[in-house]
Amino acid sequence: MDSQRENALPGSAKLLAEPDFLQIVDDRALYRKIDVRIIPLMFATYFLQFLDKILINYANIMGLQEDLGMNGQQFNWLATALSIALIVAEFPQGWLIQKFPPATVLGVNVFLWGILVSFTAACQNFASLVAVRTLLGIFEAVYIPALIMITSQWYTRRESTPRYGIWYCGLGAGQIIGGLVSFAAQHGSTTASFSSWRIMFVAVGLFNIFIATLILLLLPNTPEAASWLSESEKRRIREKLALDQAGTGRKVFRKTAVVEALVLDIHVWLLFVLTILIVIPSGVITTFSATLIRGFGYDSKSAALLNIPSGAVSIIATLSVTYAILIDFPRWIGIIVLLVPTLIGAGLMSFYEGSTGGVLAGIYLINFGIAPLVLIYTLAGVNTQGYTKKITATAVVALGFGVGSIIGPQTFLSWEAPGYKTAKIIIFVASGAAIVVAIILRLLYGWRNRQRINERQAELDALSSGRINIQMLEMQGDETDMRNKTFVYVY
Repeated sequence: MDSQRENALPGSAKLLAEPDFLQIVDDRALYRKIDVRIIPLMFATYFLQFLDKILINYANIMGLQEDLGMNGQQFNWLATALSIALIVAEFPQGWLIQKFPPATVLGVNVFLWGILVSFTAACQNFASLVAVRTLLGIFEAVYIPALIMITSQWYTRRESTPRYGIWYCGLGAGQIIGGLVSFAAQHGSTTASFSSWRIMFVAVGLFNIFIATLILLLLPNTPEAASWLSESEKRRIREKLALDQAGTGRKVFRKTAVVEALVLDIHVWLLFVLTILIVIPSGVITTFSATLIRGFGYDSKSAALLNIPSGAVSIIATLSVTYAILIDFPRWIGIIVLLVPTLIGAGLMSFYEGSTGGVLAGIYLINFGIAPLVLIYTLAGVNTQGYTKKITATAVVALGFGVGSIIGPQTFLSWEAPGYKTAKIIIFVASGAAIVVAIILRLLYGWRNRQRINERQAELDALSSGRINIQMLEMQGDETDMRNKTFVYVY
């Protein structure tokens, strides 16, 4: 529960924080047990999906285009092909998560995309590389909805935000490790048919397969399926989620929930637009940061190392803003705060082209703009209720990720090299527009909550007096957030 709910419902704050009738399990010990078993696997998943994407960035400075005879905008289309496939596969992957256990669906997809990453090393021309990248996009479409759904199964809305932050740091780790892998691969023994970038793809692909095996063996599909939890611990998780209006509800498909998410609920589409605006700058940096750095006159090895600080910036920004939520820092303000250095970075890149140091600082600052995406994930996860609607909303957010990932790389026009003025200006404009959308989203949540304060307080009073019980709240969790008039949005 965040500060907005506490301020709106002062009489319920203590009830939700310390319900005397539920003190059965030590929460600290319980969540230490949960964290150590599931967060590393989710972190590894997000790390690998980003590493798989950014490898193409490093391969570009390691001779990929020369080896495969590529020219013009062909390199841009490698990122675009993956993103188009991700968009096309998003709702089918969402259906799989609805139909089958989410952790199993995730593990199978990670295994398949690991195979494809390894197969990238066998590509001999542009056409084969596009085919592999397209298939990779199909399998990677699963990770956003799967990770959001898995997180929602275990944690309350306040508890979930720092956990989102931890596994989202896999992105920054991917930037750091990607630079080191690229640097190391460039020092390996190579031949004309098996160059350094091919070695890099094989190594990372095999690691993907290893992590996929761990996910399939160790990540429970639900708390109920966790053999390492006692019955009282499982009950405690259910009770906490019911009290907090968190969780996913029963795994039942509801057509009305799909219609609500796609047609009736403007907040889902505001998240979609916000995701696009956030991802455009991050998509540019993901695909072209090493290329931009090499354009300053550095060799490929130095460019790989100089890209590493970008990952550190992303991690610092992500952990800072997600842990600030624990001290009641508003999520929407967090998005805006992170976009300010992004605007400054875009300005440095766009208008200080004569200064290598200024442009390099701009590249690093733009990585602050990667962190707001984790707050969008949290808003999609905590502000939608009901299993079907939550999956649909997270699929829409993932769709926005794919659209932004298409737009970003395409703003890099080959005939503008090495300055790429259009791309830099679009980063600036997109970051400014994202601030506006974040403010609109906050106003919407605030307006909806004002309509629900009395209903939520009445529900909590009834719970305290015994007129309703936890089981009744769990059944209410099957309703969508718009239909459940006691649901309170966090922002």
